[in-house]
Amino acid sequence: MKPTVGLIGYGRFGRLAARYMATSADVIVCDRGTGHRRGGGVRHGAFAEVAAQPVVVLAVPISSMRGVLRRMRKHVTPGALVLDVCSVKVLPVRWMKNLLPPAVSIVGMHPLFGPDSDTGTLRGQRVVLCPVRARPSQLRALRRIAVRRGIRLCLMTPRDHDRLMAETLLVSHYVGRLVPAAGIRMRAWSTPSYDHLRGLVDVAGNDTRGLFRDMWKFNPYGRRLAARLRAAHGRLVSGMRFGSVDS
Repeated sequence: MKPTVGLIGYGRFGRLAARYMATSADVIVCDRGTGHRRGGGVRHGAFAEVAAQPVVVLAVPISSMRGVLRRMRKHVTPGALVLDVCSVKVLPVRWMKNLLPPAVSIVGMHPLFGPDSDTGTLRGQRVVLCPVRARPSQLRALRRIAVRRGIRLCLMTPRDHDRLMAETLLVSHYVGRLVPAAGIRMRAWSTPSYDHLRGLVDVAGNDTRGLFRDMWKFNPYGRRLAARLRAAHGRLVSGMRFGSVDS
């Protein structure tokens, strides 16, 4: 008999997660949208039913997470495992600890891939886990799933995770949004290094501006990084000389 997983949130990543989870579990989804097709082991359920499952995955925007946690705390069952897939960890983990009952297990999770980097298989994909309070048997089960699917797991503290994401994910999204914001159009004919830049622009453009804003706002290292980027830009420009060029 397949286990049942509750999935709250069915956006771009939620749909990707549901597709993979449905190969080995029955997935019950609750989300605000009504236009997404279900099927293939995925069905819609009321919020109370989804939140009461033995495993609940939160795939909601960071800005919505506290409201979701307040709603679900009266439905979640003792001993259940709750995981989130936010790209930020310090604050979501703190909110889960503060708002969910003490008998509920919590693991922060960040899959380092998404719809734009999906290869059609989980083999070789990287996932960060931030165990907060979980039974050893639950962590062993997560490791077994990872080994079976070929997932590369990395355990981190929430702070180490957010520091790493500020200097990797946030930087790449910053560059990917900065180029079109400067009015630079992507060209089809150029160098290999430019092709990498075009890839950053494409990926950043596929995600919502709200996601980008939330990553900066809720990552405690985001504001610090923004200041470093501004200072570095100033040093770079000040080292140039923009005088006239003789023909």
